[in-house]
Amino acid sequence: MQTLHRLYGWPSIFVLLLLTWGLSAQVNTERLDTVDLDTYEVLSDYQFEDIQVNFSRSLLNENVLGIYGANQLQDMSGLAPNLAFINSDTRGFGDIVSMRGGANSIFFGLPSVGLYVDGVPGGSVSTYPSSLFNIASISLLSGPQSTFYGRNASSGMIDIQTRRPGSNARRAAQLEYGSYDARIIRGLFDGPMSDESAYSISFGYDARDGYIENIATRKTEDDRESIHGRANFFLNPSEDLEIRFGVFAEKVEDGATRLSSLFSPDLFEVSSNVDGITKLDRLQLHFQLRLDLDSGALTATTSYQDWDLNPSLTDLDLSTLDFGFSRVLQQEELLTQEFRFVSDPAASDILWIAGLFFFDSKTDGDATREFPVPPSDFVPPGFIQTEQTVFSIDQQNISAYVNAETAIGASTSLNAGVRIQNSESEIFRTKDASNNFGFPGPPEPVVDESQSETEYAGTVGIAHELSEMVDLIVRSSISQKPQGYSAFTSNPDFIQFYSEHLWSNEVGINFTSEESMMSGSLIAFFNDTDNYQFERTVPFSTDFVVVNAEKVSADGFEGKLVLNPSPGLFLDFQAGFVDATFAKHRNALGLDVSGNHVPFVPESTLRAGIRFESERGFFGSTSYTSFGKTYYDEQNQSNFAQYSFGIWDLQIGYRDENMTVSVYGRNLSDEIFYQFMNPEIQAGSPGAPKRFGLRMDILY
Repeated sequence: MQTLHRLYGWPSIFVLLLLTWGLSAQVNTERLDTVDLDTYEVLSDYQFEDIQVNFSRSLLNENVLGIYGANQLQDMSGLAPNLAFINSDTRGFGDIVSMRGGANSIFFGLPSVGLYVDGVPGGSVSTYPSSLFNIASISLLSGPQSTFYGRNASSGMIDIQTRRPGSNARRAAQLEYGSYDARIIRGLFDGPMSDESAYSISFGYDARDGYIENIATRKTEDDRESIHGRANFFLNPSEDLEIRFGVFAEKVEDGATRLSSLFSPDLFEVSSNVDGITKLDRLQLHFQLRLDLDSGALTATTSYQDWDLNPSLTDLDLSTLDFGFSRVLQQEELLTQEFRFVSDPAASDILWIAGLFFFDSKTDGDATREFPVPPSDFVPPGFIQTEQTVFSIDQQNISAYVNAETAIGASTSLNAGVRIQNSESEIFRTKDASNNFGFPGPPEPVVDESQSETEYAGTVGIAHELSEMVDLIVRSSISQKPQGYSAFTSNPDFIQFYSEHLWSNEVGINFTSEESMMSGSLIAFFNDTDNYQFERTVPFSTDFVVVNAEKVSADGFEGKLVLNPSPGLFLDFQAGFVDATFAKHRNALGLDVSGNHVPFVPESTLRAGIRFESERGFFGSTSYTSFGKTYYDEQNQSNFAQYSFGIWDLQIGYRDENMTVSVYGRNLSDEIFYQFMNPEIQAGSPGAPKRFGLRMDILY
C-alpha cells in the first residue's frame, strides 16, 4: 500500500509530459524568459560564485516555488534533498528543520539549518519568518556552512534574497481564493526615488478556515490569519557605496495548534472545551552598508529582531474535560552584527571570504500546564496539578571565520576554511506548583547558572574537472552547535546540555550537457555526530529537556536532475536518502537503543516537477513531493511513526504581459498523513487535505 501511495502522483506527471512534448513545438522562445535552465539552476559544484563558495546547492526562484505551491517557509519541505520541516502549523513555533540528518531540538537548542534573508541572520527556528513573497531566489545549501557565514549552521543554510528595485517603478498584486475560504491578498511597490535612492515595499494578508472541526463547539479549530509587510530603502551616495535600511513585521492571530488524537477515527475532528490560540508578533530592523574596494567588497550588517508569542494556548487532553491545557508566553530578542569581506576575483588568484560575527539573544518564557494526576495510594481521585515555569535564557556568541579557494593545477582547485567561536549562556528559572486539593508540594529550587566555551570548525575540499561537462568534488568538514540550558527542569542532571560535534564528509559529481539542456549532480555523504542534541521527557516527571545522544551516524545520498529539452519545457527531479541512526545511545529508561532511527528525520525525500508554457500564453505544471518513514520517538514505536506518503499538485493557467491567472489543486490524491506527532499527549498534526483555488497576479 505504501508503494502505491508513493507512486500515486506519477501517472499525472507522465501524462502532462506527453502533452507538453506536443505543445513545445509551438513555444515562442523570445517571451519565455521564465523557463530558462539558468533560472532553475541546480548546483553541486565547488566554485566561487558571487559572495559564497558553494558545495551543494539547490537554487529556487518564484517559478519553482509556484510549481510546488510554496507560500510559506514550511512549504519548502522536500524542495531540496533531505530537507524537512516537521511542524504543527504554528508559524514556526516548535518547528524542527532537518537536513542530512541534523536537526534542531524543539525549544532550547540552536538551529542546525540556519536562515539568512537579504544578508540578515535568523534567530531560533521558532522565530523564522513564515511568509514567502517578492522572492528573487532561495539558495538551499546542504552540509556544514560554518566557514561561509557568520551565523553558524552545522547541517545547512537557507539563504533568501528578495527582489531589488530596478530602474523603473513596478507595481504588483497577488489575489488568491481557495478551499476552506482561503484568502491571500499581497501587494508590491518598488522603484527609484532619485538617481541615488530606491525603495521596495511589500505587504500581504493571508487567512483561511481551519481544517479540524471541533464537534463540541461546532467551529473549526485551527483557523489561520496573518498580516505581514517588508520595506527596504536603498541609498547610493557614490558608485562604491550602498546603504540599505530595512524593516519586516508580521502579526499572526491564529486558532489552535493543528492537533488531533492519534486514536481518533477522523484526523480532522476533535471534541475540545478549550478554544486554542496562537498569537505571534515579529519585528526585524536592519541597517546594511556595502563598500566596494579595489581588493573586494566589505559589508557591515546590523540587525535587531523581536519575536513575541502571546500566547500559545493548547488543549492537552483534546476533550471536553475541564482540565488539561498548556499556555505559553515567550519572547525572544536578538541583536546581531556582522562584518564580511569578499575578495574581488580579478584582484588575486586566491578567492577568499573573511568575517566577524556577534549575536546576543535573550529568551523570556512563562509556561503554565494543567493536567490530571492518576490516583494512587498517595494521590486522591480527581487530583489536578498546575505548574508554572518562568525562565530567562541569555546567549552570546562572537565568531571569526575565513574561507579561501585557489587553483592547484590546470583542472583542480583547493578550498579550505576555519572558524573560531566563543559562546556564553546563562539561565535563571523558577517553578511554582499548585493543585485543586491545596496540598503543599515539594519546592522547586531556583536555577541560576552560566557557562562559556570556545569551539573550532573547519573545512577542506578539492574540486577536479574530469571533463568539460563533469566535475568531481570531495569535501570534509568539522562543525559544532553550542551547549545550552533546558528551562523545563530543575534537575541538575538535565539542566545543561553539551555542545554537539559533527564530522561531515561528501564526495560527488556535477554534470551538464552540451547547450545546457541537462544538468545534475549525485553526492554521497557520511556524517558522524558526537553528543547529538534532541529533546525528550524525563521519566516519572513532567520535565522536558534537551539531552545528548553519545553518537549518531547519518549516511546517505542526494541526486538532482534538471532537463530543458525544448524551449518552454522544464523538468525537475530531486531525491535524497538518509540513514540517520543512533550509533551509541540509551533511552530515558537506560535501555540500549543503538541502531534505532533518529526521531524527526524522514528517511527520504523526493520532488518531481514539470512545467510548460506555450507561445499563446497558456502554461501548466504538476509536481509530486514525497517523504519516507519518520519516527517521532527514540524507541521507534510504530504507533508514533509516519509511513511514506506523497503529495500531488497540479496547476494550469494563462499569462500575458501584465496578468497571470491560474487554477490549482493541492494534495489531489487527498493523502492522509501526520506532519508532526507528540507521543507525550498521544496527538498529531494531520497534513493539509485536498484543496483547490484560483490565483491572479497583476503587474502594472
